[in-house]
Amino acid sequence: MRIKSFYASTVEGAVALARKEMGAEAMLVESRKAPLEARHLGEYEVVCALVPEAEPARPQAEDTGAYDARLSSELAEMRRQLDVMGKTITRSAWSGARRPSAIPEMSEWHARLMATDMDSELVHQILDAVERRSGTELSGLESAVTAEIEKRILVNGTPPAANAPRVVALAGPPGAGKTTMIAKLAVTWGLAERRPLALVSMDDFRVAGADQLRSYATILGAGFQALDSVGALAQALDEHHGKRLVLIDTPGYGPHDMDRAADLARFLSTRPEIATHLVLTASMKSADLNHVAERFEIFRPSSLLFTRLDETACFGTAFSLSVRRGKPVSFLGTGQEIPDDVAPATKDRILKLLWPQTLSATRLAA
Repeated sequence: MRIKSFYASTVEGAVALARKEMGAEAMLVESRKAPLEARHLGEYEVVCALVPEAEPARPQAEDTGAYDARLSSELAEMRRQLDVMGKTITRSAWSGARRPSAIPEMSEWHARLMATDMDSELVHQILDAVERRSGTELSGLESAVTAEIEKRILVNGTPPAANAPRVVALAGPPGAGKTTMIAKLAVTWGLAERRPLALVSMDDFRVAGADQLRSYATILGAGFQALDSVGALAQALDEHHGKRLVLIDTPGYGPHDMDRAADLARFLSTRPEIATHLVLTASMKSADLNHVAERFEIFRPSSLLFTRLDETACFGTAFSLSVRRGKPVSFLGTGQEIPDDVAPATKDRILKLLWPQTLSATRLAA
């Protein structure tokens, strides 16, 4: 089976191109308006497939082993083509037509928002709200869409007041970048503001799990403690009562480790002076991101902190999670450089991340 997309200014033109190249036997799989990233190829996309003719009877003289090998290869190729077809149809379904709209440009905005990996239900809510607001003082459709998105952005990236004590804990799955983010916050919140600070590691999962944070503390000239129990943490917080900033690094709990997380989660969630931020990688798939957020809800995180923005071209999944769970975004991390690759979350930064044409930037300009 052979499958291919053809682009032209009209559906009929694209079909004609398909027939010319693939012949009259080509089967129409899907026709739709071309996605924005392929619009330069033509206004419409037509997906056609060519199913091979039935396999002729095997010649008696053909070697059985060679025939079986060829048949296996052809079946593998057919499975690959079917997989491509399935993904094409799925993509069309996700970015397909909305309900009929009185605003002709609405379908283009629907495709544009879906291209950011934004949750489909959220996209519909935004565009439905825009339609209800048509005829208001807003000067254009882009302004209306931007206004509706901005209303839904929740941020909490404001550093604490200079004299206000702050205890911050970072929780999240393994590899999310918690320890590196602790060092970044220690520089931007602590050293830059001349606050006395202490770094605390609760990471007793990994062998020498606290060593990385210990090294950061030495470089920064900050106090450091490696603890292995909730009781020891409670005592340490009492000892650090005079510190303006205490940053707590927690273990990276996997799906099968949550029972071990229960005591620490209960402690952090019941201490009002502790703000827990859930650290997530922005490059995670939507389903995985939702599963992790649900798993770490036992920590009662007050904010979401996203890392690895430089590894994804779409921020819509992270934005959708914030809206769906009603939790603000606190900080945005773009890499491993300390302290450069971090910035407080602002509505303007998140708006810039959501538009495809600005997603190539790996630094977060103000």
